[in-house]
Amino acid sequence: MPSYILGINSAYHESSAALVADGHIVAAVEEERLNGVKHGKPLRVDNADALPWEAIETCLEQAGITWRDLEGVAYSLDPALRRRHACLGEEGPPCRFGHPVGEAYFQESMRRVVDHLPISDHTSFFYVPHHEAHAWYALGTSTFTKAAILVIDGIGEGATISLGRGDRRRLHLEQQTLFPASIGLAWEKVARYLGMSDYDASKVMALAGLAEGTEDADLGDVLVVRDGQLHVDQGVFDLEHPDDYRGLERRLGRPRNLRRASAIAAALQAATERCLLDLGRWLKEQYDLPDLAYGGGVALNCRANEALARSGLFDRIHAGPASHDAGTALGAAWWAYVRLYDRAVPRQDPAKILFSGPDLLPETSLGSRTQSGVEIAAEHLLSGGLVPWAVGPCEFGPRALGARSLLAPPWRRDVVDLVNATKGRWEFEPLALSVTAERAEELFDIPPAGRILTDAMLVTVRPRGGWRERLAHLVHGDGSVRLQVVRREWHPLFHDLLEALDQSRGWPLVVNTSLNPRGQPMAARLPDIQRRVAALGLDALVCPLEVYRCAEGREKSTAPASSVEEVAEALVEGG
Repeated sequence: MPSYILGINSAYHESSAALVADGHIVAAVEEERLNGVKHGKPLRVDNADALPWEAIETCLEQAGITWRDLEGVAYSLDPALRRRHACLGEEGPPCRFGHPVGEAYFQESMRRVVDHLPISDHTSFFYVPHHEAHAWYALGTSTFTKAAILVIDGIGEGATISLGRGDRRRLHLEQQTLFPASIGLAWEKVARYLGMSDYDASKVMALAGLAEGTEDADLGDVLVVRDGQLHVDQGVFDLEHPDDYRGLERRLGRPRNLRRASAIAAALQAATERCLLDLGRWLKEQYDLPDLAYGGGVALNCRANEALARSGLFDRIHAGPASHDAGTALGAAWWAYVRLYDRAVPRQDPAKILFSGPDLLPETSLGSRTQSGVEIAAEHLLSGGLVPWAVGPCEFGPRALGARSLLAPPWRRDVVDLVNATKGRWEFEPLALSVTAERAEELFDIPPAGRILTDAMLVTVRPRGGWRERLAHLVHGDGSVRLQVVRREWHPLFHDLLEALDQSRGWPLVVNTSLNPRGQPMAARLPDIQRRVAALGLDALVCPLEVYRCAEGREKSTAPASSVEEVAEALVEGG
């Protein structure tokens, strides 16, 4: 029987669970995809033990095992390490962050974690250092034998940036920046300053792409890297006091209109890119390795990733699709695997890295109706409609990669307004594109070091030649577009759909955004997906296996569509 290890993330946010067997991914899923609560649970200091039970049970079910079959359970934060940094009062270390009362609640909830778990005596339990979990996720999901390691997030136990090197058996994080110097927390604070939430870094990045000029907004001397260490001017950011914005206001002025807000966002984006390049240079000077494994929430910044990919510092850059905290569940499992067995983490199935959640219809095998769903979706896109599209296991990570997607025709000139209005997105948010691997390089200027990042839609690129004009309505203000390259061997049905569009219209690509209305997460399972489709005001869900009527009060139909035209007409009514 394989050796099973369960990884859990729930200390802060993006609650998730992951299961590996002899080091290979069996399942990994975010709790929000199952319980419908954004980020899995509320972010509080007293609920680190609010475990992702639905995600855990789903992982065990997918393997067909019980708790007694687990050799190890790993939790992606180490309370003992946190006690070295957090504010514990007079008996603790010099106060770096938090408050003694809040930290007492947090530590107590961490102690309860193991009490909640129904593990057997033979099952080993581990608290895993948070940045090591990020690093193992980045390295384990890559194909690299060895690589430089970079982790950047808000905060782990105390570290905000970790740098080092590793191979598939050993990890060495040799340089760390500690709170209060934090790029991730700076993004959270600026998001709040601009009237958004802590989770809206992607919207701040979108705003940055609209900036027409700096308008004296500059943070080049506020966020600075020297000798591999980040330095943050706390007179401006005051990250120890999250709700005090006086320093930002003195430095940047008030975000009184969209123009000023975009200038502030652009200043933060530019400073982040400079810091990322300086960290990359330090890693290159220290280790001179051609490959970089990059983890932590800041690794989701597609525009900064493009700057790093075009810098020439590394031949290849990899970041996993769940580089935010959700991925630490899988990273913690690999940490425990190496610790228990002293074995190298094996290379993974690329499709499993991208799509590791519950299958849409696990009880149904692909049959004669498989292709009809592709044809129906293509027909409706060609007629200008929106297509709610669901197939196979759900994505692991925040990007919709063609398993739980809302698709739209890229040639439609008003498509950004249409999709944003349908989903309740901000009007300035750009849309992403998915393109076939066979034509990706023809249509887009993809930096060679960033090619791997296009698999998970983690880098911005630039259209080539005549495609600049054809995609002008989809290119963001800075000339970029976020891109996913779709490979047939990893996602055959989605690839078939893109090929159908190419054959019919000469466009081997589609607009691809997540299948969820604003304020709700993507869903893993069919009944919840149907509710998302209804909430979007759409009428039908296209699955390559079946076509489902998804309006409220209607039963699903498992009969094959009588014709492409009939279902396309029904989709038009809702789209």
